[in-house]
Amino acid sequence: MTPGGTDDAHDTWEAVAPAWERHRDRLFTSSRAVSEWLVDQLDPRPGQTVLELTSGPGETGFLVAERLGSEGRLVSSDLVPAMVEVARRGAAERGLRNVEFRVVDAQDIDLPDASVDGVLSRFGLMLVPDPARAFGEMRRVLRPGGRLAYAVWGTPERNAWVGLMLAAMIRNGHPPPGDAFAPGGVLSLATAERNRDLLARAGFTDVRITEVASSMHVRDLDDYWSLQSAVVAPVARAVASLRADQIEAVKATVEESLAPYKDGDGYELPSLATVVRAS
Repeated sequence: MTPGGTDDAHDTWEAVAPAWERHRDRLFTSSRAVSEWLVDQLDPRPGQTVLELTSGPGETGFLVAERLGSEGRLVSSDLVPAMVEVARRGAAERGLRNVEFRVVDAQDIDLPDASVDGVLSRFGLMLVPDPARAFGEMRRVLRPGGRLAYAVWGTPERNAWVGLMLAAMIRNGHPPPGDAFAPGGVLSLATAERNRDLLARAGFTDVRITEVASSMHVRDLDDYWSLQSAVVAPVARAVASLRADQIEAVKATVEESLAPYKDGDGYELPSLATVVRAS
């Protein structure tokens, strides 16, 4: 889930890579349904080559690697070297031997034309500053008939898992840096219309866009705060700049916002992904 863009964004995501490794199982489990949809739509076959962009810890790509067999190859890539190393360690833990790890900018993919059978990305392409260029690069490296499958975050009102934190920071006068809806922002590809336009301009056809809902369970306020302030890079950066009293004020707002999501022994926070398949 990391970007293909500026040095500032690179440094921001490099800083949270350890937290992504620490919480990797939890983060993957909470949206595993999204990963499974992507892999099913990509439909990887034994012996094929698949490129995963913005891989983060790499779990979605690992599902693909299992289908490619010993003769196939997954190229697991991310712009952030620390994330690539997190993915490398994850593959070693799983005993995967058909995965190659590379530092790749989605806007400038260092692979030959028509060299891969599929391109995959989960929760990263919305962070790319120039998505039109990135989609053009994906189209270039795909072989004829190859498929692209990716997921981005949907509209904010249906993503309470992160929306509560963002709204609380804004209400208290501490908005995270950047515009969430501008190119490179976490919600920049939330609508189907935006995705269709970019894909058409890049030359993709047979486009399917739908939504996959899931949720994240948190035990209490402290559990929610420690997770969000560690893994959501813009939030982590903003929180690090706050005084103790400012943090307490934001936490009080978050606690109030969590109440409607009470579920048994914790809170169930909905999330919604916009998922896309094109060829």
